[in-house]
Amino acid sequence: MKTLEASMRELGLSKGKEYLFYAVGLIVIIALAFGIYIWKGFGVMLIIPAVGLILYTYLYFGRYGRAIRTKKATETEEFIRLFTFFGIYVNNGYNVYHALESIVPFAGSTLKERLECLLRDIEEDKTVTPFIHFASFFPDMKIKEVMVSIYAMIEEGGGGAYIARFQHIFGKLSDDKHLRAKEKRVESLQNLSFLPLLGSGIAMLMLTVALMEIMGSLMNVV
Repeated sequence: MKTLEASMRELGLSKGKEYLFYAVGLIVIIALAFGIYIWKGFGVMLIIPAVGLILYTYLYFGRYGRAIRTKKATETEEFIRLFTFFGIYVNNGYNVYHALESIVPFAGSTLKERLECLLRDIEEDKTVTPFIHFASFFPDMKIKEVMVSIYAMIEEGGGGAYIARFQHIFGKLSDDKHLRAKEKRVESLQNLSFLPLLGSGIAMLMLTVALMEIMGSLMNVV
């Protein structure tokens, strides 16, 4: 499991700024709790900032994992888009190196840098290692299979059989990605069904706090 610092580095975030922003939010919640204490004393109303602190901490630090998953998914989508072009190039007679070189201008900054590194490594290392290293940046193991199939084109001098093998493996990767995207959309819609329950829970909590305050006031009067 990634540490918070490792997640921040992967997302290109400043550790100092992130902790500073968290501290600002923490100060606001503590100030709210102190204000409630001055207004109502030590009572059930302090449940509100306590719950707020738990939710704030969970959402603030939990967003790193969500951001990394989104980043990885975006990079995988870009890989599929770029290597669709790669397949077109090799089908039109380009060798592997020139096909890879030709898709570089279409890549975003991160993937462009990795492709350029791959091309440099291919010139220096004629083994499968550069292709495995490139695939290691992606979470999907099928990308590793795709890159090994591309290396096989170089090793065996191209040919229709190896292009067909690449297309088969790449097609499976693309189909799986579309299937997972569909499942993710369905899951997100199902998760929305919990919002009314969450709203009801918050309303019940607020009602409970209000009733306890009223009962406390009545007891003080008596």
